[in-house]
Parts: sequence; C-alpha cells; structure tokens
Amino acid sequence: MSEIFANDAWITLFNTNGSFEVGKEPDSTVVNGAFRFTGVSVAQGITIQGATLSIYVALKGSGSGDIKTNIWGMDDDNTADFSSSPMGRSKTTATDSSTRSVPSMGEFINYDVGSIVQEIVNRGGWSSGNAMGFIVEDNGSPLDVWVYDNLSSPRSKLNIVLSSPSASPSPSSSVSRSASPSASQSPSASLSPSTSPSPSAMPPPATGVLKIAKPGVNVLTNSDIDKLVFSSEYGTLKYYTKQSINISFDANDGDISATGSYTHNLGYYPYCEVFVSTYIGAATGSYEYCPFFGSGASVSYDANYVITPTQIKVYGEISGVSSSVWHFDFLVFVFKNDLLLS
Repeated sequence: MSEIFANDAWITLFNTNGSFEVGKEPDSTVVNGAFRFTGVSVAQGITIQGATLSIYVALKGSGSGDIKTNIWGMDDDNTADFSSSPMGRSKTTATDSSTRSVPSMGEFINYDVGSIVQEIVNRGGWSSGNAMGFIVEDNGSPLDVWVYDNLSSPRSKLNIVLSSPSASPSPSSSVSRSASPSASQSPSASLSPSTSPSPSAMPPPATGVLKIAKPGVNVLTNSDIDKLVFSSEYGTLKYYTKQSINISFDANDGDISATGSYTHNLGYYPYCEVFVSTYIGAATGSYEYCPFFGSGASVSYDANYVITPTQIKVYGEISGVSSSVWHFDFLVFVFKNDLLLS
C-alpha cells in the first residue's frame, strides 16, 4: 500500500470571498467553494484503495448543528486554474453527500472521496502529475454553520491511498547428491539422490513508508494522516521555541496599526503556529488562530503574520471609528525543521 499526499503548497482555494468557505452565514447567505490540487502523482486507470479530502477549519460559525455538504470532482483530465469561477464546471457522476459535526478551529473535517478520485483517474486523458479539482456545496446547513480555510495559508489536504501489488516469493528446490562408500567391500558405492524443497525465499526488506498509528487505529488500512503519530513521508519537525509578542496603539492619537517581530537564527522559513488575543482594556486571555479578523459596531480589526528566514513579523490593525487603546497579544510557536530544508 502506498499513499499520495497533495499538500497545502499545491492548493488553490475558491469562493466568492477569494478563499474557501462552505455553509450558511448568519445572514442566511449560502456559500460554496472549490479546491484545486496540482501535481497529483497517480497513474491513469490505477485502482484507488481510498481517498480523503480533509477540510481545515481555520474559522467557523457560531451556530449549532451539523454542516451538510455535497462534494463532486471536476470532470476534467487536468483541472484548469481558478482565474475564473470554477463553480459551473462539469461535475463527476460520483459524489459524496455527508453530514458532519464541526470540530474546533485548527482541526479537520474528513470526507471520503475515493469513488470521485477513481472516476477522475479512470478518464482516458488523465496523466500522473495533472491537477484535480473538487466542488463543495452546502446542502442545507443550519444558520451560522460554516467553515473557512484561509487563502494566505491553506491547510486543507488530499490524501490518496493506492493498492500496491505484493510480490509472491517462489519456492526454490535443490537436489543434493552424496556418495557414501561402505566400510566393507560392497559391490558398488551407494549413490542416494535426495530432493528437498528449501524454505521459501523471504521478500526483501520494505523500502516504502514507515508509519506509526495512534492507539486503536489500523495502520494498514488508515488513510487519514491525522490519525498517525509518525510517517516517514514527512520531514521531521521539532519544537523550537514559544515567543510572546505584544503590540498596542492608541486610536485616539490617530494610530490604526502596529507591528512587532521575533528574530531567529534558523536561516530558512520555519513552520510556525501563531495565535492572537485582541482586546481593549484588560487582557482577556482568549486566543484565536492567526490570521484573524473581527468586527464591532463601528470598527473592524485584523491580525496577520509573515515568516522570513530571519524573523517572524506580526501585524495588527483596525479600520473604522475608535478612540481606544488597542492591544494585540501574539503567541508564536516555532518548529525547527530537522532536515534543514528551506
């Protein structure tokens, strides 16, 4: 068994807001979205054991109830980019209609898209390395039940599990002949041929993927990477540091933004997790995943960050009418790439 991962570096997201969102917003607006994964290294016509589309929940609605969706593949040999809306493109016959509970922000909603992927790779014009697209539409979610993945740092993913043929070792047989002369003068030496099959040849050591699953998960059949403790298909990340960056500005003085930074010496773009608490007055201690956007009666506010080979830069700003002192408290978790890859 082997697995193909389309990671977040290859994702294009789409909806009317320029990123990905699906569900029903607080004003009853129904939003639909799409994904495009490029460089999908699956051969034409190969048998798919399973495939999972994992939608990352960067933000979500505050309504109660489950999110209801319909998912199709884009019926293309090689899905074109989203320079124009892809929502009207031809859909696969295979579909997934699901009702899912919405997890916490920072987690994934997983959908079985194996039959959809199989239909796409069975197309006569499909070739390994082509792009594969998916359309995700709301199917009657309750009010204010929606999920969102950010365009600037998408984390949704596609995992395809292929069936690998297993080599059958062939038994080998050997014939040994031994001449054993008798101690006495016997008319002839005894020649006793004996044919005995030797033990079957052991298959060579596996050179594929080493995976360690979480307790209760079958590592041979699992296709959800969130249920793995370790997979050798990924570079090793180690926890490096946690930093607090606090910025503030006084809107009454006309200030509407501020920046801060943490300087590191890794020399490459590290993997980071950033959270922010935005408040006026006393600290709330309530953190949201960054990038973050919020709004009030007369003002909107947002926080973001940029990673460079030497710094993590954070940004906070407001727009609208305010005379208050604004505070943005960032928590920055940096993970060291043990393979020293840029």
